[in-house]
Parts: sequence; structure tokens; C-alpha cells
Amino acid sequence: MDIMSYVDSAIEFSKDKIDKVLAFWNDLEDDRKKLLIGCIAATCLVIVVAGIAYGIGKAHGERLAFEEEDF
Repeated sequence: MDIMSYVDSAIEFSKDKIDKVLAFWNDLEDDRKKLLIGCIAATCLVIVVAGIAYGIGKAHGERLAFEEEDF
């Protein structure tokens, strides 16, 4: 069990996957590239907004629970 063989296998696997993605990207037309970039940007924006809303809601719920406690 040579650790370098695992590293080499991982590098080859990653290289093959990156080559496939780059080939797919280069085959796309310019309009489709712009559409794909827009969809990725919109997805990231939705995830960020949902994360912020979750954080605000969680903080608000903890504050309400803290205020209801009788010490």
C-alpha cells in the first residue's frame, strides 16, 4: 500500500473530471454560457439570502425564548 499511488490516482481522477467539464464548457455557445453563469449566480444569491434569513430567524427565536424565562 503505497500512499503515492493513492495520490496519483486521485490526481488522475481529478484531471479527467476537469477535462470533461472544460470540454463541455468549450462546446457551449456564448449565449448558453451567459445563461449558465446567470443561473449559478442566482443560485448562490438564493443560498446566501436563505442563510441570512435563517440566522436572523434563529436569533429572534432565541431572544424570545430568553425573554420568556422567569429567573
